[in-house]
Amino acid sequence: MFKILKNKKGMTLMELIVGLLLLSIVVTAAGASLAPMLKVYAKANDIAEWNTLLDTIANHMISDMAEMTVPPATMRDDEIAFTAGLNDISYSVDANSGVLLKSVNDSVPKAVLTEGYYKRKSVSFSCASAGGTSTAYILTITIASESSTETISRDYAVRPLALNPFI
Repeated sequence: MFKILKNKKGMTLMELIVGLLLLSIVVTAAGASLAPMLKVYAKANDIAEWNTLLDTIANHMISDMAEMTVPPATMRDDEIAFTAGLNDISYSVDANSGVLLKSVNDSVPKAVLTEGYYKRKSVSFSCASAGGTSTAYILTITIASESSTETISRDYAVRPLALNPFI
């Protein structure tokens, strides 16, 4: 029985405290170096989300505009109406929510994407003839945050197939 008490294998309280102190210093240094990386990751994720929304909206509009058979009947900021194939299509922006709306053949306008997809961002767009020609258009889409402190905008060149003189 006395042999068990004389066995000094193990750690003392002082060794345990020193080990925990060293571990806490290492963990604190690692956390301090990871915090800026997490901020950069969050910002990059936000930019990717904005770009995805921008490209998705542009793809909806450009695919319809590429099928235009005559120049647009209405082409104002936040409103464009044109004929694509056999359909009269118009795009507008809801003044309250900033959501892009699409109407086909004078039907009730429907949101291009669900409102949840916008995540408190508003959309605006403008369309103008490129260089005064009626064969190409510049579609500018802008997305703003709810507080309008952050915006992203991109121009897209649209050349409707039916109006292309080279076809």
